[in-house]
Formats: sequence, structure tokens, C-alpha cells
Amino acid sequence: MASTTSPLTPQKGLKSFVAKYGLAVDLIGLLLSNVVIHTLYVILIEPAAANALAVADSTGTVPERTFAIIFKDLEQELCLILTLWCIWLWFFRYRLFQSDGYLLELDILRLDRLDDETLRSGKSILAFVDERIQHLQSEVSGTQLVNALDLAVQRLRLNQSFHEANEVATEACDLHLELLNSRLSISKYILWAIPSVGFLGTVRGISEALTQAHEAMQGDISGIGASLGVAFNSTYVALFLSLILMLISNTLQGREERLVARFKHFIATSFIPVLSSRLTEETAIQADAEEDAIE
Repeated sequence: MASTTSPLTPQKGLKSFVAKYGLAVDLIGLLLSNVVIHTLYVILIEPAAANALAVADSTGTVPERTFAIIFKDLEQELCLILTLWCIWLWFFRYRLFQSDGYLLELDILRLDRLDDETLRSGKSILAFVDERIQHLQSEVSGTQLVNALDLAVQRLRLNQSFHEANEVATEACDLHLELLNSRLSISKYILWAIPSVGFLGTVRGISEALTQAHEAMQGDISGIGASLGVAFNSTYVALFLSLILMLISNTLQGREERLVARFKHFIATSFIPVLSSRLTEETAIQADAEEDAIE
């Protein structure tokens, strides 16, 4: 018989592994980034750059600004390694392989069928919802929405206050953003480090150019031109990569904030009002039943 995969359990094993071995995943990403980029340099960039430099040296000219020449230096390689590592970190920090937003598209708590479900199960509405949430936590552990709903139900069980339940769930959503922000500290450092590495290349290139100033005064500008190329190319690559990464960073941050806003909206406009209405009806029915029993 063909096995079916629940829509509530995508990549559960991967999520559990990342949650348990977060540091190892980060280090694996750094290692893989280093291997991939260095392999690219050894196979493609360094041979092409060496050939272009040999041609320029034989003709006494400055090499053309090809892709290999622009990216050939150590600083550019470091920038590319940091860029790939940063994307790796974002992939797992923002859980790009799974967006919890799909939960909002599903009737995960069966809110529209609460009366029928509770009637068949013989349980109270709050007990039924609590059971559904516990079931969801076993299938999609670590999801922000389910955790917030669980806190709301536990608060309702404690003091029957829907206002406090809504506040607790909202605070849980806000806490998610704060925790995410703390987990992004490494990627924020990388966003700062990439331009700094580029400026280090600029300093190195200018210092090398100054040591070859006497050659330029004698009419040979190839050496000083190559050194200035190191200076400007490293800054160019670093700033270009920084612009791309900042765009991706802001896009992902906005995506997460919109998701949190959708969760808050669902809790405030769907979960709490529907549950409040159903519990009020259930309480009224129980009161009528008790009056009939007394009579």
C-alpha cells in the first residue's frame, strides 16, 4: 500500500536535526561553503586569471576586467565564502524549506465544525481544542502558531479569560521574532564583515601600488595597475555582494514579520472569537440542562 504524507509533517526529521544540532549545522555550512568556493577557484577562476595575467605581462599592458580577473584575489574568495555561508544560515534560521503559513490554509483546529466534533466525541469544546493542539504539536513540533494556540488554551483553562489568552498568544508571536533576531547574530556579523574584507583588499592593493610607484615613474604601469586592480576589485565585489545580501535579508525579515502578523490576526479574529462564542453557547446549554434536571 502506498504511504501518504500528512501535509502537517513536511521535513519533520530535518527540523528536529537542526533544532538539536544547530551549531554542527552552522559549521557544516561553513565547511561546505569553503569547499565549494575554493573548488570553483581552483578549477575555473585561478586558471583563467593566470592566463589573462600572462597575456597582459607578455604585452606589457593591464589585463582586461574579466570575471576571473575581478574575482581572482583572496579577499574576493573570502567574500564569496561568507556570502554562501550566510545564505546557508538563513536557509535554516528562516526555515526556507517550510513556511508555517500553510497552517493558516488548513482547518487545523476544525473551528467551523466544533459543535459536530464535540457532539460526536462527547468532550467539552475546550477539551476537544486542547486535544487537537496536542495532536498538532506531536506532528509539527516547534511551529510558532501551534505553540501560541497552546499557550492561549492553557491560559483559558487557568482563568477563563479570553483577553489574557489573546495577550499570551500575541506575546508568544512577538517572542518568536526576538528569538529569531538573536539567532541571526552570526549572519548580521557576516553582513558587516563582507565590506570590511573588501576594504582590507583595498588597503592591500593600494599599499602594493605605492611600493611600485618607481616603476610607474619609469613608464611601466603594469605593476601599479595590477595592484590598483586588487584594491578596487575587492571593494567592488564586497559592496556588490553586500547589496544583494541586504536585499535578501530585508526580504526574509519582512516575510517573517508578515507571517507573525497573519498569526496574530488569525488568533484575534478567528480563534479567540469562535472559541469564545462556542464556549458561551456550551455554558448556556449546560446551565439549561442543570435547570431542567432540578425541575
